[in-house]
Amino acid sequence: MRTRNRIIICLIVVGLALFGVVQGIVIPQIEHTKKQYMEDQQNPLRHDIENALQFKSKYMGDNSNLINLFNSLPLNNVGMSFRLIPDKLTAEINYKSNVTDIGEDQVNKALIYNATAAFALIDNLEAMNFNFIGTSYKVSRNDVASWYGVKLSTLLKKDVWEKMVQNKLEDNEYVLDFIKKF
Repeated sequence: MRTRNRIIICLIVVGLALFGVVQGIVIPQIEHTKKQYMEDQQNPLRHDIENALQFKSKYMGDNSNLINLFNSLPLNNVGMSFRLIPDKLTAEINYKSNVTDIGEDQVNKALIYNATAAFALIDNLEAMNFNFIGTSYKVSRNDVASWYGVKLSTLLKKDVWEKMVQNKLEDNEYVLDFIKKF
């Protein structure tokens, strides 16, 4: 009887210790990792493009697909609304903030990243209008395609995307030259 009680007490102590480790160390680390991942998704330099590949479409007319795509890209934490202009194959994204509040550098990088992603993922999208309070940017598929010099859908492989899109956004001169196309 004594041996059985000792074993039970030892098992309870081990169980409580493991519970403490899981609750005090493992779960907070998992939450921190999730939080860091979500923060990384706001930064075009660290965004995971594979998350957006599920929104690839031949046609820009699927408004819910476009909304979901932009909700998976940088600047998704800024309130926005969408308008499709089907006769011009144009998507309009209306942000409910101004560029200054977000940061001009962050906006420039995100617009290049988001426009490249949208044109690479939506085959018949020909133009995009990005409207912020007090500022507007317009870009065409042809401008973006000529900038990269390749068919945009070829950029969607992770290693190619990182090399030709993400890594180049670290160069501020590159960003400023590209944003002049907008």
